[in-house]
Amino acid sequence: MDISYTRYRIYRECPEKYKYLFEDGRRIPLDGRASFGLSLHRVLETWLRGADCSLESLQDALRSRWLSVGYPDEASESRAYAKAERVLARFHGEESSRRTRLIGAEKEFAWPLGRHEVRGMIDRIDQLPDGAYELVDYKTGPSVPTPAQVADDLQLRFYALGAKRGLGIDAAVLTVDCVAAGKRVSVPYDPSGEEALTADIVAAADGIEAGEFSARTRYCPRCDFRAECPHSTAK
Repeated sequence: MDISYTRYRIYRECPEKYKYLFEDGRRIPLDGRASFGLSLHRVLETWLRGADCSLESLQDALRSRWLSVGYPDEASESRAYAKAERVLARFHGEESSRRTRLIGAEKEFAWPLGRHEVRGMIDRIDQLPDGAYELVDYKTGPSVPTPAQVADDLQLRFYALGAKRGLGIDAAVLTVDCVAAGKRVSVPYDPSGEEALTADIVAAADGIEAGEFSARTRYCPRCDFRAECPHSTAK
């Protein structure tokens, strides 16, 4: 089977939730916060892949890639759009002074793992002035992680492994770019956990393939299916 970071993470948190989403085809409607974040990701992908690096082209990308779903009313959407304009104007100024070279935006990787295939999409890969590679993950919420949290970030470690196995790129630096907060947190990448992560990905893929969907209740309080799941401890 193909396994992405999202499938891996959700199965790791709760196989029952995985079943709801990927076996039963259930969908979680976008709210304003999720819609805002997805819009920014779409805008940055479009702009970074284009040839025009002007602020005007970034604003054009916002107009064309903005998602209007999930907001309770027009006023809420207007406030979110105005915030996106401010965020992207600041991002453009920071991008103009960046000394790295863009290698890829929304860069896809795939690599075989036994009978499975691991797939993913990295928000951004840059090459630093010294030739080393930096993996960047965009975050659109208000919080800013600590360096220790970035070093332990499962998504970034999954992507670093994917970049190595699927793209032949050895990441030297992991970065969380909190675009809404205007902060970047970077740490050196430590590859020592790759063997354990690889084994855990295999275990998750094997469990999904075997239809092992027993519930885990650690994440019940923030699960979208907590009100209806018979195993939920947070109804």
